[in-house]
Amino acid sequence: MLTSGWIPDLFSKEELETIYGSISNDARSAGIPDDPDARLQFFISRVQKNLHLALAFSPVGDSFRIRARRFPGLVNCTGINQFHPWPRDALVSVAERFIDDVDIIGSDSVKKSLATHMAEEHLSVAQMSKYYLETQRRYNYVTPKSYLELISFFKFLLREKKCELQRLVDRLDVGLSTLRKTSKDVTELQKNIKITLEKVEEKKIATDNLINQMRMQQADAQVQDDAAKIEAQRANEESCKAMSIEKEAEHELREAEPAMEAAAEAVNCLSKTMLTELKGLTKPPAGVDKVTNACLILIEKEYNPKKQTWPRAKSMMQNVDAFKNKLSEFKGESITDHEINLLQKYIDDPNFSPEKMLSKSVAASNLCTWVVNIYNYNRIYVKVKPLIDSLNDARQRKESALKSLEVAEKRVTEVQTHLKSLEENYNAAMAEKTAVEEEARKLMTRADLAQRLVGGLASENIRWNQEIEKLRAKALTLPGDCMLAAGFVSYLGAFDQDIREKLWKMQWTNDLKSRNIPLTQDSDPLEMLTDQSKNSKMVTEGLPSDRISLENGSIVNNCKRWPLIIDPQGQGIKWLKRKEEGTIDIVQLSQRNWVKVIENAMINGRCVIVENLGTEIDAVLEPILSRAIYRRGRTLYIKFAGEEVEYDPAFQLYLQTKLSNPHYKPEVAAQCTIINFIATEKGLEDQLLATVVEMERNDLEQKARELSAAAIGYQMELVRLEDDLLERLANAPEDILSDVPLIEGLEATKKTAKEIADAVAKGKITQTEVEKARESYRPQATEGAMLYFTLTKLCSIDHMYQYSLDSFIFFFKKSVSNAEQKTKLSERVESLRDSLRMTIFRWVSRGLFERHKLMFLAQITFNLMKRGVIGDDQWNEQQFQFLTRIPSTAVEETKPEWMPNSAWVAVCALSNQECFNKLPADITEASPRFRDWFNSTSPETEKLPLDWAALDRYPFRKLLVIRSLRPDRMISALTNFITQVLPNGSAYVECDSTFNSLEILDQSLLDATSTTPIYFILSPGANIGADLDALAIKYGYEKGVSYHNISMGQGQDVIAMACLEIAHRKGHWVILNNIHLMPKWCKDLEKKLDEYVSEGSHSNFRLFLTSDPSKDIPIGILSRCIKITNEPPTGLKANLKRAWCFFPKDYIDDSDSKTRSILFGLCHFHSIMMERKKFGPLGFNMKYPFSIGDLRDSATCLQNYMDNTGGGKIPWQDLKYIFGEIMYGGHIVNDFDRLLANEYLNFFMKDDLLDEMEMYPFAEDEKGISFMSPAPTTFEKYIEHIDTHMKQDTPIAFGLHPNAEIEYRTQQSNEIFQMLLDLQPRSISGSGDGKSHQQVAEALSSDILEKFSEKMFDVDDLTRNLDEQGPYQNVFLQEMDVMNVLLSEIIRSLKELQLAFTGELTMSDSMEDLMISLYMDKVPVTWSKLSWPSKRGLSSWINNFLDRLAQLEEWANNPSEIPKVTWLSGLVNPTTFLTAICQVTAQRNQWELEKLVTFTDVTKRMNADELESSSRDGAYIIGLSIQGARWDVRNSQIEKSQPKEIFCPMPIINVRAVTKEKANVGGIYQCPVYLTEARGPTWFFNAQLKTKCDPAKWVLAGVALIADVST
Repeated sequence: MLTSGWIPDLFSKEELETIYGSISNDARSAGIPDDPDARLQFFISRVQKNLHLALAFSPVGDSFRIRARRFPGLVNCTGINQFHPWPRDALVSVAERFIDDVDIIGSDSVKKSLATHMAEEHLSVAQMSKYYLETQRRYNYVTPKSYLELISFFKFLLREKKCELQRLVDRLDVGLSTLRKTSKDVTELQKNIKITLEKVEEKKIATDNLINQMRMQQADAQVQDDAAKIEAQRANEESCKAMSIEKEAEHELREAEPAMEAAAEAVNCLSKTMLTELKGLTKPPAGVDKVTNACLILIEKEYNPKKQTWPRAKSMMQNVDAFKNKLSEFKGESITDHEINLLQKYIDDPNFSPEKMLSKSVAASNLCTWVVNIYNYNRIYVKVKPLIDSLNDARQRKESALKSLEVAEKRVTEVQTHLKSLEENYNAAMAEKTAVEEEARKLMTRADLAQRLVGGLASENIRWNQEIEKLRAKALTLPGDCMLAAGFVSYLGAFDQDIREKLWKMQWTNDLKSRNIPLTQDSDPLEMLTDQSKNSKMVTEGLPSDRISLENGSIVNNCKRWPLIIDPQGQGIKWLKRKEEGTIDIVQLSQRNWVKVIENAMINGRCVIVENLGTEIDAVLEPILSRAIYRRGRTLYIKFAGEEVEYDPAFQLYLQTKLSNPHYKPEVAAQCTIINFIATEKGLEDQLLATVVEMERNDLEQKARELSAAAIGYQMELVRLEDDLLERLANAPEDILSDVPLIEGLEATKKTAKEIADAVAKGKITQTEVEKARESYRPQATEGAMLYFTLTKLCSIDHMYQYSLDSFIFFFKKSVSNAEQKTKLSERVESLRDSLRMTIFRWVSRGLFERHKLMFLAQITFNLMKRGVIGDDQWNEQQFQFLTRIPSTAVEETKPEWMPNSAWVAVCALSNQECFNKLPADITEASPRFRDWFNSTSPETEKLPLDWAALDRYPFRKLLVIRSLRPDRMISALTNFITQVLPNGSAYVECDSTFNSLEILDQSLLDATSTTPIYFILSPGANIGADLDALAIKYGYEKGVSYHNISMGQGQDVIAMACLEIAHRKGHWVILNNIHLMPKWCKDLEKKLDEYVSEGSHSNFRLFLTSDPSKDIPIGILSRCIKITNEPPTGLKANLKRAWCFFPKDYIDDSDSKTRSILFGLCHFHSIMMERKKFGPLGFNMKYPFSIGDLRDSATCLQNYMDNTGGGKIPWQDLKYIFGEIMYGGHIVNDFDRLLANEYLNFFMKDDLLDEMEMYPFAEDEKGISFMSPAPTTFEKYIEHIDTHMKQDTPIAFGLHPNAEIEYRTQQSNEIFQMLLDLQPRSISGSGDGKSHQQVAEALSSDILEKFSEKMFDVDDLTRNLDEQGPYQNVFLQEMDVMNVLLSEIIRSLKELQLAFTGELTMSDSMEDLMISLYMDKVPVTWSKLSWPSKRGLSSWINNFLDRLAQLEEWANNPSEIPKVTWLSGLVNPTTFLTAICQVTAQRNQWELEKLVTFTDVTKRMNADELESSSRDGAYIIGLSIQGARWDVRNSQIEKSQPKEIFCPMPIINVRAVTKEKANVGGIYQCPVYLTEARGPTWFFNAQLKTKCDPAKWVLAGVALIADVST
């Protein structure tokens, strides 16, 4: 649409025809031909002219950049307008506009100040968000919408608080008004009492006179009443007679009603058609004329028989409607006796009946019915007529009697009314007399009540006055308080406690004060948002009671945007579920019907929690998040999921994520209030304190809870009583003293309040005593909280390291139960801490990869030191920062020659730390002594020279020296440090080292429950199934029946769910293997496990899960599981112990002595093979999945052979072949690695092994480093021997030189300290030169182009100028071809990248990859594919490239001759050069090429200048370096490396071709030659190096020649 204005196939053919028709007139006017293509182009041109598109993209993330690259029209065909954050002036202007209508006490300057402060809040949060990202790696965004929400919420909160304060003032004011009024009334009451007593006497005399007058008039009234009774009796008699006659007449008339109704029905049945048909007859059927004659008599009054003819009848029926009306309106009473006589003959005729007439005419039948029934009705009426006349006469007599009665009753009434009036006057007089007496009594009572009321509320009178003053003062400071609270709700939810306080307590509060905005002293936003009763309610619902949790709960309850809670521990969602219990629907966006659930909730006004959100929120929720609600009539609607849905305002949405550090886009932050519900260390500490006290001293914890509950209850009761008191006063009648129960109730309330106040004071004393006793256990809770937050940070190292708070509390309780009992409280607490430390470490470390265990243990140790728990106050934060970072510093002093530059820079940086100022000078002065320490194989165990030897008493400081000088020894030094500093540190270092995988699993199974699965994080060689099968048999579970083993994959999800359902109900075991293969289904599994938790599973149900490490595994699954890695331990000692302990103790002890010795040697060999991998390419050329299964199978074969020999000669060759070629050799595919394994077996598998034998190959020259195999002994003695004699890990144990570990240990050390650094809060540091990726790439691309633009070779020209093209010339020409291709690619790609930078080309994926590679100093992938293997960075690679080109350029100057010395490392394919040597020799000597091999002779010359001419029988090469040993130039042989010497440059080597027979000479080490240090596939030939030692020594030492050394 952007590029062409048209979307192909957007409209159907029919729709296009409609479009063509609509534009036909305009097309003809524009001269467009009448054909579809021309019309379509005309339509498209109008679209291009008139259609306007506005596109909006979020600036966060890669989405816009990727879309712009994929769709160039987004950039090329649009005008891009970037919306920058609102500047301060705009923010102030918007705020002023929106708060202009707000009623704020004070001048307009307060509003202006508020507007400016709002802008300041917004900008400060934006700045703090950057700080938050830099220090804690957490994203938070502020948008203009956030700012508008701030203003809106401020106005709302200010309005609500004003109303609330006014209500509080009003209720107190009513109470005070009542008290003031009552005080004034007391004096008036005394006067009124005297006046009232005088009125009582006057009323008594008047009442007596009135009684006499009433007696005289009562006699006359009696006479009148008797006369009226006589008249009433007569009227009743007449009424009875009339009623009797009336009943008789009604009975008779009732008999006539059926006849009349039948007549009417007959008329109704007559239709117009019937009558028309009847009158249309020329001659009526027989008998029909009789019917019409009867009708003529009755209707037309035609009595003359001669005129009763058919024509006359037809004339009567001429107007059918009029005829029917006459029939209907005919009155049966009006028939005369003459008419009766005329009709009699018809009535008596038997044929004159409706039934007979029906056969002749329906109309005649109906007319006959009418005549008969009218006749019958008349006869009955005539009979009843006398009765009706009698009835009328009786009614007249009754009416006359009633009139006489009325006159009599009227006279009686007049008399009675007069008597009643007298009586009322009497009663009134008596009542008035009584009332005056009562009034006097009441006045006395009122005076007493008033005195009681005023006296009883005297204290309230003072307190309420003070409270009103406070409230009115608070009303003045409402603008500042509400502003602080509004900012708190709108902005601070996403931050942690420290940043929240920095913003509102320091920045915002100070800014409000500086702008003279009214603000309460020590204003707290939490007090504006909640109160004690609300807090108690939240705590009761399950919210933790710490400050940050209450803040979060208050934000949730007050925010106007939908809350999105970051809740990795699940505390927030637990609270929400209880808070909204009964009206809540819980959904996940991964379940199928979530849209329908939310739709129903919106219609019915329910609450919805969307749990387990990821970082992306489904676009379907967009209308809800943005509240796109509209009104139609009285109903609210919203567009949701493509449909219009009714919206109930009671609908509430909560969003929850378990991600600990999600990155939500700005649009989500604008639509939702993000709230950080991550538990705080202080809050967790309180929870753990309650847990440990409840387990240790349940009475104390119960008392503490009761006191806390009572204190809250008392406080709420006091508030309720005061509210009740004020409400009674407010709702009291106008005369409050008249309400005695009210005053008595007020007195009871006052009394209760005093009792509660006394109870509160007493409770505070008791609570102080209880808290003091509880505080003894706080160190345990403090350390528990620290440990939890230490392990929760591990997920930043690896996604699999997820731990729920519930799981942690389970193991916390376990540690309390397992702690050693002590009598003294202090010793018991220390025991609890030791147990907690070990329990948590064992639980977590079993699920950690080996490379992370030491890091985790070090983090625990440093955290304990930081808190002063251990370390004898050695902690120094700056020194710890140095330990993790090693900052660089400018170096002015000259370093000692023996010291690497990096070490000297580190030492100079260390001199800036406290206590280390003299270190550089001392190293310079005592250089030889420090060099000896530096060259020591284990300097961490050696004392430093001079006064620095005292650092042995300060192990933390000694770590700094080792980190600076010997970073390669930091792993060992850190291990020793932990062992020394951490109580019982060796137990942590060697945790689980004596257990095999089955024993570890068995122990972990004790901690598993029906709701806590066991999760195996797979590693190569792990045999989970075998261990589980063994345990299933042990605990009585049958495979396939009560123990289900399922391998996940396509279609297995249904089977897995079915097995889970059965196991959940019946208590089976289920293992789901490789669940990482079904990441989407894992979300269903998580939901199902949640359902099982809520339903309750069978107590024996156990679930086992396995997977490779994967970021797709839901956090909810990982966090609830007990994780086990089953990875081989690190360190030769740990591997050997684990290998030995793999075999049951009984199996070892029952074996014969030879078998035990050989098995020990086999375990040592296995440990060597497992641990040698850590040396990288120096250890093995390739990575192999050696596992404990190889050891198990080898031991089985060993046992079989030993059983067959029957104690005779041991078949060493057979055993070595089985072990080296089949069991372990089955994994090995590289010939040099296979040779290595066999050399190890040659060393170990010999008769010497049956007694004491040196297990470190070729270790004779090393002083003090040895490990002898023990004489055959027991299982335990072997373990003791390992612990005692294998003191430290050393490369010598592998046959390697001590230098072999420098690189890998340095890298390992850097990785551990980098991980430790990543776990620390970041500090703000400078951003360097601040150059962007593009700026760096632009500069570097220009520099590279400048170097290479003129470097192309003209191969064709060289070829033409060559007189003879021999093998060497072919090699160099091929090299030039390769270089030309590479140069072409470099120049092309860089030029395209520069065009992309200028906007002339669209940035593609490959261009962006190139730019990033340039920025990261990495060789771009497209270049490396066309070049040689290399591990260099880009800068070094470029220089190396230039050197290679220089060699080719030198040769190009004289192409007929090869260089005197060829830099072999500078060739892309050096194998071709070696082949060329053989070709030249074969041609010269007429030998067969395939029978020739290369043979190397090492010269004593290091530089080409030392040679006078080229080699006569081969070619001189240079550029190789030896690794793993050094070359002794003087003696021309391989020797042991010098300390810290990784690579040794080789002299010039003469490579010549010889026959294969001559190549096999003694005293030669066939040294492999590799292109790079990566070795493996970069091998290209073997060099023959002289040696006096056994070549096996150099095989085990990993000695090789490296062509291209990157360092």
